[in-house]
Amino acid sequence: MTSLKSNRLRISVVTPSFNQANYLEETIQSVLQQRDDIDEYFVIDGGSRDASADIIRKYEDRIDYWVSERDKGQSDAIHKGFSRATGDILFWVNSDDVMAPGAAARVRRAFEMRPEWDVLTGYSVFVDDASRITAVNCIPKESKWWASQGVLHVCQQTCYFTKALYDRVGGIDVSLHCALDTELWLRFFEADARWGHLPALLGGFRLHGEMKGVTWTDSYERERHIVAARHPWFPTRPVPYTLGRILYRGQRATGVLTGGERWTRPLLGTRLSDHVPGALSRRMAVL
Repeated sequence: MTSLKSNRLRISVVTPSFNQANYLEETIQSVLQQRDDIDEYFVIDGGSRDASADIIRKYEDRIDYWVSERDKGQSDAIHKGFSRATGDILFWVNSDDVMAPGAAARVRRAFEMRPEWDVLTGYSVFVDDASRITAVNCIPKESKWWASQGVLHVCQQTCYFTKALYDRVGGIDVSLHCALDTELWLRFFEADARWGHLPALLGGFRLHGEMKGVTWTDSYERERHIVAARHPWFPTRPVPYTLGRILYRGQRATGVLTGGERWTRPLLGTRLSDHVPGALSRRMAVL
């Protein structure tokens, strides 16, 4: 008899890692706690000089493949992982971020209920160095029209996509180190990908002093020009009060009044790992 598990959509997760030993173990644990719903897990370390490799070894019996060797950066590590992936759905979680409890199960169920979707996003939280939730980000559904108005609010920590779409657009650009995710999303739009949205908490984005957004400012500026040249329809420096941004703020305000942040304020100061899988999302989710 063919098992139900063998017929389900398969999820592959990749963690690119480099010198993030302070956070890497929590990242790995957030994935391994969902191994029943994650079919492949790869950790690709760029030859870290801290304790990262030791941390990975601690869990290697539950990781399908890992390596610690010099590479060309985060995008190269993600590319290596996805090149091995055989799942129907792909996702990467950086070595300082976390998956929300129960996220993988919700994502699979959403894709199975809406097979026309190529990519989906959901709600996220910001966490600090001590893993405490500092803010809740209840973003609405993505669209190319919003992006053309300078409003691209994809939270990578919640963005899952089909392998078919990823392969169709040519995969991640390994030459980019800061705008790698934004540039990939823009190619998704240009490929007429069908975006879905899951109003449930899917991941945590860690804000800390060593993150790229703080320490790689010159590189971000250089890659902004690359993105602008490749995708001229997307404004890399939107005017603060264009029509699109005004409408977006109105949509966010409506979301707060009808649910969204209003229901998630009790999460502030807690940790994602302290919560029962799925419980965080039940009050928000419709799937």
